[in-house]
Amino acid sequence: MTAELTEQEIPQQSEEDSTPAWLTALRDELDPTSRRRLAALEPRPDWHCLEIGAGSGTTARWLAERCPAGKVIATDIELGSLSRQVAPNLEIVRHDVTTDDFPEQSFDLIYARYVFAHLRSREADLARVVSWLKPGGLLLLEEPAQFPVESARDDDYREVSLATLEQYREQVGTDLRWPRTFPAPLLDLGLQDIGVEASLSVVGGGRPMSLFWGEALKGWGPYVVSAGTASEEQVERAAGLMYSDDFWDLGLATMAAWGRRPA
Repeated sequence: MTAELTEQEIPQQSEEDSTPAWLTALRDELDPTSRRRLAALEPRPDWHCLEIGAGSGTTARWLAERCPAGKVIATDIELGSLSRQVAPNLEIVRHDVTTDDFPEQSFDLIYARYVFAHLRSREADLARVVSWLKPGGLLLLEEPAQFPVESARDDDYREVSLATLEQYREQVGTDLRWPRTFPAPLLDLGLQDIGVEASLSVVGGGRPMSLFWGEALKGWGPYVVSAGTASEEQVERAAGLMYSDDFWDLGLATMAAWGRRPA
């Protein structure tokens, strides 16, 4: 199935940004490094690019500006925030990477951030995505990884965070241990010119990743307490630390891997 979106289905741009605060915080944390990595791949002006799970669309808009003679397709399941990004060569498509396809050999560059770690069918989905690359086309993945949190100094922060990630895995399929295997998933799919990189985040003091993770801890707190892996008091304290000026520690890492489809 190939996803399509007619002009009538595109949500109208509102006067105010409807992007949730947690997504804005994550975007502020990740966008600068994502753009640096994409720029290092030297996208050409005429490239056809795809961003999977484009969120609020800031990176897709940046790519559209870098490829003025090409085209950028930005996809997501929900388009409320993404619909605000407007450019002549930017197409917005409602698309589920687990079920929807694009024609093979369509793109010079495919980019996805914080997508495949959340998918139970990630290996099969990633193989399909690679088939959408043109010969010589590039794939860049950026995924969240939990390994810095495993060594956190504060017991409540570490235990509640890992318990939250366990609930993510059980209920959604999210596995933040999988990105630690990079670049093996790309090598297994036959990509060449492989690269890998890791970046760390810091939480505490209301930093961008703190705001994102604080909302996650609060939102998943009832499930963690119900599972018996932390008390309400522990969840409340761990979430509160994210906004405390007296606390800092490492947050989630971002593992990046990229590679080229053989020509």
